[in-house]
Amino acid sequence: MRTKLYLLFTLALLVTISSCQKPDDLLPSVSRNGINSITATFEDGTGTFVGYPTDGSDVIVIPVPYYFPESSDNITLAASLKKMRVVANLDDNVIITPSILNMDLTQDNIITVTDQLKQQKTYKVRGEIRKSTACSIEEFRIPSLGLTGIINEDTKTIALVAAGTLQPALASYRLSYHATVSPDPAVSALNYNSDVTLMVTANDGVTKKTYTVKKQIPNKIPFGIRSGSQTLLWGTTTLNSNPAVTKGANVNYTLASLGDYLLLSTGNTNINYINKSTGEFVGKINMNGVDLIGGAITSDKGGNVIMCNSVAKNGVFKLYKLTSVTGTPQEVLSWTYTAGAGARIGYKISVAGNINTNAIITINDWYWTSPAACREFLRIKVTNGVFGTPEAVTLTGTLAWNGGNVDVVYASEDPTSDIFVTSYSGNSLEVCNGATLAQKGIIGKGANDANSNFACVDFTKFNNASYVAVYGGAHFTYSATRAMMFDVSTLASFSGTFDNSSAKIFTSPTFYASALSGTAYPDVLLSPTDDGFMLNMYFVGSNNGVLQAYQFDCIDK
Repeated sequence: MRTKLYLLFTLALLVTISSCQKPDDLLPSVSRNGINSITATFEDGTGTFVGYPTDGSDVIVIPVPYYFPESSDNITLAASLKKMRVVANLDDNVIITPSILNMDLTQDNIITVTDQLKQQKTYKVRGEIRKSTACSIEEFRIPSLGLTGIINEDTKTIALVAAGTLQPALASYRLSYHATVSPDPAVSALNYNSDVTLMVTANDGVTKKTYTVKKQIPNKIPFGIRSGSQTLLWGTTTLNSNPAVTKGANVNYTLASLGDYLLLSTGNTNINYINKSTGEFVGKINMNGVDLIGGAITSDKGGNVIMCNSVAKNGVFKLYKLTSVTGTPQEVLSWTYTAGAGARIGYKISVAGNINTNAIITINDWYWTSPAACREFLRIKVTNGVFGTPEAVTLTGTLAWNGGNVDVVYASEDPTSDIFVTSYSGNSLEVCNGATLAQKGIIGKGANDANSNFACVDFTKFNNASYVAVYGGAHFTYSATRAMMFDVSTLASFSGTFDNSSAKIFTSPTFYASALSGTAYPDVLLSPTDDGFMLNMYFVGSNNGVLQAYQFDCIDK
């Protein structure tokens, strides 16, 4: 018995001693560099420049561009590197000494990194002003021939979609910042009937790329937009402070496409025309005394811009067309607004088809009731270039509206084709049967869309597919707005909400109103290029000051 007690006592003592021992340090299974990068900014907080450690080296070099901003001609002075703000990206349980906040990157800064295993490594950190190595052709056009080059960066080829013999011509292009090209196609009229080789040299004078311009037709994917092809062509979020845009009463931003230009109307006597590819404000349309009085513009498939004024009941409603940015609006219809139950028309206009042949023009109308009850719009049929008398059309089963925040567009010039509708405060996308005028599908508003004013819609066909785009106009500073595109080639997935509909193929970043202009009228425009390889989407919002352009393609890469 004593023996058993002794053994139990000994066992308990061993357990107690074992439990009092210091636990082992927990270490990660893999120890990396300890330091992953160092990010530097100028003393005023501008710029983001990152340096990385490299294997076998104890030096971390933070490259700073020779020009800053890189799009400018402002040369970075060495003195601006003397007091840089720095922050290190470290692994867990890694420390750096001495602590860093500011560094003089014109000289070596010694730091010691202690990793999870308590191992130390010393680095020298310094900055280096470097000229850019970027040397890409980002855009290539031959304006006189109406050709836009399709750039394939993988193969370094630029395809000109053209048949027949091309006359020698000057080209316009956009390169990486501060790069040069030889020969310069903007100076020398080159013959593009055979392959043309262009050498692009980066600002460092060493890095080069060779592009070959070919007259060819690239392959298309079988259907629709190539996944992942979307790119932001250009954009601004400060439209309301743009000095080129005239402000004033009845500000109603609407868009149209005319040749190489995007037209932006403010709804009065001012229409800007903008380079479609770059976003550069080029000039203003000579309105020749025409005042749209809060009205709108749009464009058809035949190279025409259609404009309308906005009038109350019994007012004289007018339509104008414009065929060149150097021309003036020509009146094509004058009509006393008496049809239907609406009280006012003209804040939105859309067109399907070509007004030179056959088209359907739709103009929004509305009246005020509470709750909202209006489901009416004005329709003008164009047959063989002849404009019919405007008629009031009433939809059934759609969400109602009681203000001018509504847009309606047909899928084609056939009056029995599908009709797409958006309105405030429905903030949804609806589709109606053109023959019965009854709603047959809806994509509802998202969780945060109660006051986002999705009240503009556009439709287009592209590479055998059909697409609809919408955009919001920000009624309040907290309104979340975004541009979205939906594949409506079939309506099998035309359901859900703006947040989760499987028909949605693209959504832009979310924008909020920075200031309220007093109107919340947005617009969206889908514009395929003439060669059928690109689809551009433009959208504008008055209260959030956003004007942006996205591009999609159908090239088989």
